[in-house]
Amino acid sequence: MFFAKIVRLLQRQSRARKLGIKFNRVANFHLPQNLIVLGKRQNVNLPSEKGMDGEFIEVLLDDCYGVEQLDPSLIKVIDIGANVGLFPIAARNRFPQAIIHVYEPNPNLETYLKNQSQIANFQYFMEAVGTGDGKVVLDIREVSGKSRSRVSESGDIPMISWKRAIERIGGSVDLAKVDCEGAEWSLFEDRDTWQLVQNLSLEYHLWSGHTHAETRQVIENLGFRVRKQIPIDRWYGTILASRTHNS
Repeated sequence: MFFAKIVRLLQRQSRARKLGIKFNRVANFHLPQNLIVLGKRQNVNLPSEKGMDGEFIEVLLDDCYGVEQLDPSLIKVIDIGANVGLFPIAARNRFPQAIIHVYEPNPNLETYLKNQSQIANFQYFMEAVGTGDGKVVLDIREVSGKSRSRVSESGDIPMISWKRAIERIGGSVDLAKVDCEGAEWSLFEDRDTWQLVQNLSLEYHLWSGHTHAETRQVIENLGFRVRKQIPIDRWYGTILASRTHNS
């Protein structure tokens, strides 16, 4: 246990150095005002909301979405549930040549995505992604990353289909990062569109009565090989998966 903590600390410090920041421990970590992106120091715009420092550590210092495990030559990356744009910064540093499209339905976060898109060269869409085109109603929480959406004709936020999102980036995706607070279960219904995705980094959510084992089975049924699954607690977990080419 002690050894694992030391290893994790050293990994965080190493990743922090690459980003041009210092990390000593969680308790005295403060969100940085600038980071190194593609070798240049750039100003970041992050909200001072509760939990954002933890989110920063998870995405950029712990590599929770596993970008370091993927080939840096990946060309098309899509992010469903971009929040304030931390993942696309990680993706840009790992995949310098990639086209990166990100989706976030919460209009309150556009100011952050706009800034991050300028420093990390990605395109953002203030839209939800679902099985079809339509509208959603957003339940905006105090912690922006916990906001949930539901499909509704009376919604005021646009939703585009998973298929159209992939068509928009060129018809196929090398990496899909999906973290959309339960909306992933509707995306899983579109099996045909998932065949266009080579690698998946997923945070899945279980509050609709699903299980960790069921989630793994669903991902395998879509034709992926699960490389790593981390059940975090009874409500959510993560999966890293790659397409099996004979599916």
